[in-house]
Amino acid sequence: MTEKQKNAEQIAREILRLSRNMLLVNLRFLDAALNQLELLPITDSSLLTDGKHLCYRPEWVLRAFQTAKESPVRDYLHVLMHCIFRHMYMNPTIDREYWDLACDIAAEYVITGLGLKAAEAPRQEEQGQYFKAILHDLNHVTAEKLYAYLRQTVPDPAKLAQLRGVFSADDHALWYMTPQGVEERLDTGERSEQTVEIPPGESRTEQAKRWQEISERIQMELETFEKYRGSASDGLVQS
Repeated sequence: MTEKQKNAEQIAREILRLSRNMLLVNLRFLDAALNQLELLPITDSSLLTDGKHLCYRPEWVLRAFQTAKESPVRDYLHVLMHCIFRHMYMNPTIDREYWDLACDIAAEYVITGLGLKAAEAPRQEEQGQYFKAILHDLNHVTAEKLYAYLRQTVPDPAKLAQLRGVFSADDHALWYMTPQGVEERLDTGERSEQTVEIPPGESRTEQAKRWQEISERIQMELETFEKYRGSASDGLVQS
């Protein structure tokens, strides 16, 4: 790894750490979720998660930050929402294109509803018109409902691609790999001394259960503590 690459990795890691801290300060009920993902630099793609790591390509993080300093915060939260809602633990026979888009819309919808200024990335404005149309037809916005809705209302591949451009924030490739395939994919990246080892012995089922427990804890906190009731977090509880 060149000196330039090392510097890029260090800066990108610091941006993501600061993004995490920003979320922790503003959304304390997400503390358990925010403590789950360990940062892992990779040499291709953008942002990915396997439910254990937040994998990032440093150059991609730096470009996002240069575009808008709020973008990494929103992207971090976007990935976290996928984990909280357990989007990666789907039926393997699902239509991947529609499921990916449904999950991205669901994640972005909840993030917008939180009203966190530090996560107001440029794409939010363009998403607003689509949210209005979706809310006209759906009472609750979840990935499962959106999946069925999109398959009925967006048969055109070109329209599907357009929507992906509006709502996408990460790469879902690791969702569809076996655990062995995930390890092989992650091993292609150049790891720094700070990187993490993949915890042994945790099956996909056990991982999904862990995130379910975290989700239930978040829901309980949102429903129990007065400071969260009636706030913008209601959309998160409903989802």
